[in-house]
Amino acid sequence: MDNIFKDSVVFITGADGGIGKAFVAELLNREVKKVYVAGINIEALEDLSLIRPDLIIPIKLDVTSTLDVAKCREQCTDVTILINNAGVELKASFLEDKSAAKAQFEMNVNYIGPVDLCNQFLSVLKGNSNPAIINILSIGSLVLIKNISTYCASKMALHVFTQAIRQELEAEIKVFGVYAGYVDTSMVSDVVIEKISPRELVRNICNEVALNTLDIFPDEMSKQFVNSSKLKIDYLL
Repeated sequence: MDNIFKDSVVFITGADGGIGKAFVAELLNREVKKVYVAGINIEALEDLSLIRPDLIIPIKLDVTSTLDVAKCREQCTDVTILINNAGVELKASFLEDKSAAKAQFEMNVNYIGPVDLCNQFLSVLKGNSNPAIINILSIGSLVLIKNISTYCASKMALHVFTQAIRQELEAEIKVFGVYAGYVDTSMVSDVVIEKISPRELVRNICNEVALNTLDIFPDEMSKQFVNSSKLKIDYLL
């Protein structure tokens, strides 16, 4: 098992949410050197940093702001692992009031943000040892889920991006894609279905990353899509 996390410097977006906070706890257990916790709610991030102020560095970040992302890159030049965890789901279908505006916002957060972060941090990652990118996707990246089709579209776009840069960066940076099912967070508090806890989710993710599993299905719901035909993308050269 590859202990990719030990002594690593991690930059994680959406750290002020349920999955982000669980990630931080798990990363500390895996002996990371430092964690940059990035998100919109700086007060929550500062509270989170009190757990280990010597290791947890709070940073305000709106992933839809190229200026914010650039400032983070300038400040965090020692990053070895980038975790694109920030996400939003507005429970919208394509044919409803304000669906275009909702779809655009979801695309900006769930897809354009990670694209910007990966590109701006690329030189940082390449300049440090044992670099990796971990993109938190969804089973909605592979299947269409009723009533959240605009969200699925944004996650499908992130899926294409993840698979594309994995091939392009194969010799330089490991690129992991996490295809999670329903997680017990506020985002899906209205959905009555079996959900995995954030703590168990991130533990499973980190275990699979340590095994160099590039496409990760970290819960029972997602495992049924391990052999999905949508996982593989055909290339036209």
